[in-house]
Amino acid sequence: MKKIVFTDEQIKNIENDYLNNHFSCETIGKKIGYSKRPIIELLKKRGKLKKRLSNGKKIELTETQKDTIKKMYLNECKTSHEISKVTNLSRPFIDKYLTSCGYRRSVGESISLRQKGKKRSEEVKKILKTAQQNLSKSGKRKQYGGVCKIFNVNGIKCQGTYEKYYIEMLINENKKIPLESFPVMTPYGVYNADFYDGKNLIEIKSDYTYDVLVGHKKSRWTNKFDLTQYKKIKWVNDNFNLVKIIIVDKKNNKLIKKEIL
Repeated sequence: MKKIVFTDEQIKNIENDYLNNHFSCETIGKKIGYSKRPIIELLKKRGKLKKRLSNGKKIELTETQKDTIKKMYLNECKTSHEISKVTNLSRPFIDKYLTSCGYRRSVGESISLRQKGKKRSEEVKKILKTAQQNLSKSGKRKQYGGVCKIFNVNGIKCQGTYEKYYIEMLINENKKIPLESFPVMTPYGVYNADFYDGKNLIEIKSDYTYDVLVGHKKSRWTNKFDLTQYKKIKWVNDNFNLVKIIIVDKKNNKLIKKEIL
């Protein structure tokens, strides 16, 4: 087997993604077209590989580490990225640990924390809710999208009938059910995928919403073409985590995967 030789620029980028961006070796490998093995070997040879992860064994957290993660996430409202820097653990590992412990915030709560830096009190939430209701009744509220009904399918929150249909199809076919996604900050704003299957972020679309996404049609709400959401998806797919766009074809009872160009 031919030995892989990395250029100085590739080594610099690999170490930056691993140490500063806290990408996994698998994610780094996919970015440059290799498996995770040569990435691991390179980092190990250069003394950059985190010792906890070098032997492939399951990571056993100490009680102190568990308390630190819990305190930073729940009390200090830190992100998994920020926690990974302090604990010297990878961001994917922190994400999985938070999910397994049931600590995960909802997408709405995460965005709120990013914007405000702290949790809103119940009193503030009530005031905001009342204000939104009054604005809606006044007829002055600008509508930028349809109102999605929330469904609970086997404990999974689905926004709208297409997400519901997608999860029901997976259940009927005995396939792995994805988790709730998490917000990702991009140069174009916050991106929220619909689901996360542990490897890919998943974006669910209908034929119409896909055409709006890629700029083939105008939004019926704004009567404008807008590629902002697609730019977010492409940036996340190229720089952070792979994204799968899936069109739910209810009429023909099938799922259609679309490429991100």
